[in-house]
Amino acid sequence: MRHTTLASIFVLAATLAFGPLVHAGVGPPAPNAFWVDGGLYATVGTPTHLPDHGPKDGIYVFTNLDGQRPVAEAKPGDHDYNGGRWQVTLLEYTDEGLDHFDADHDGVADFELTSWEMVQDSMGMGYLVVAGQGPSFVCPVIRNR
Repeated sequence: MRHTTLASIFVLAATLAFGPLVHAGVGPPAPNAFWVDGGLYATVGTPTHLPDHGPKDGIYVFTNLDGQRPVAEAKPGDHDYNGGRWQVTLLEYTDEGLDHFDADHDGVADFELTSWEMVQDSMGMGYLVVAGQGPSFVCPVIRNR
């Protein structure tokens, strides 16, 4: 499906924020996994919403192409990590981005962006644009091994 509804984006954000504790053992990535610096991380659910002020890290959710998991800009251990305090930003692929990331036009990304730097590069090339802002929440994360 090429176009994900805004409601689906908020369901994903809620899953990230309130999902169950995800086992970090061997096996496939958790369904709510997201990329940070080339590694997959999963959520540890805590039902805490944040006000619209204070330091947060960005987590980027892609709205119009399946197969691309969210990408966050920081992880535990980074000097600028804000302890699992997140601000969702919605990103949309441009027509050029869809041609690049979904060359076979099946509605599923042919390859995933796996770091904030890759997201920034894709934005700089005109493949992605900001489509809106989602909720802020607290959600500690664990490495998905």
